[in-house]
Amino acid sequence: MGFFDKLFEKKECSICGGEIGVLGNRKLEDGNCCKQCAKKLSPWFEERRHSTIAEIQEQLAYREQNSNNLKGFTVTRAIGDSYKMYIEEINGIPTRFFVTNKKEYKEENPDIIPFDNVISCISDIDVRDTEKKRRNENGQMVSYNPPRFEQRYDFYIEMEIRSPYFDKIRFRINSNTVTLESVGSARGRMSGYHRNGSELNLGSNREHRLYQEYTAMCDKICQMVEDGKRGAATASVQRQAPVSQPAVSPESTGPKFCQNCGSPAVSGKFCQYCGSSLVP
Repeated sequence: MGFFDKLFEKKECSICGGEIGVLGNRKLEDGNCCKQCAKKLSPWFEERRHSTIAEIQEQLAYREQNSNNLKGFTVTRAIGDSYKMYIEEINGIPTRFFVTNKKEYKEENPDIIPFDNVISCISDIDVRDTEKKRRNENGQMVSYNPPRFEQRYDFYIEMEIRSPYFDKIRFRINSNTVTLESVGSARGRMSGYHRNGSELNLGSNREHRLYQEYTAMCDKICQMVEDGKRGAATASVQRQAPVSQPAVSPESTGPKFCQNCGSPAVSGKFCQYCGSSLVP
């Protein structure tokens, strides 16, 4: 069979059994997946090609449970511009969240993540530093005296996550790149609002304000995560069952997925990921 014969050969989705169209195949480790089934996977999931049919089927069951849980998710606040972090609080304590850049987020089915599933959270400001030049009387591009520099900023949040389906999420807070300028002899990135060894020209007030707002958003998200982790740790202690009580296997008497975070129920009365009770 030649290359083009293989290309146009009809394939069947190993997940739903449907026919896969030309260029619509998404390879699995031991089978094929149509693009419709692939779209249902977590937007943070990156290991499809190294996943088995069984693993994809398990994740799709989790994703269906996540969609159901999303219907009962009460958004109490949202932080961000391009991507937004939607947060649910109980008695003033952040309990869980999801991140998306879609206004109609229920259609995307963003993963609900309990705060105590967050291992770490950092802000990462991406800076691109470029020297501005001018054309001299000979038509050559030369440096200004003193040199001028342009800094372009994008603001990211990166989290390590405890999840069976992804271990990291990274998203951009700002919708448009923030551009500031500086004048001086020394090069280097901004520290706060001052450039090391140079005189800073902040340019437009709008760009200055946006820089402040996005920096504050990053700090607020990281603080929110810490508050959520502390609150979840306190709640987890309060939920602990007496040691004398025997564990109940969720395979025989309990749900297959946690009703709070949607993670697979492994053993015991409490979810190993968020600590919620698995027994009604």
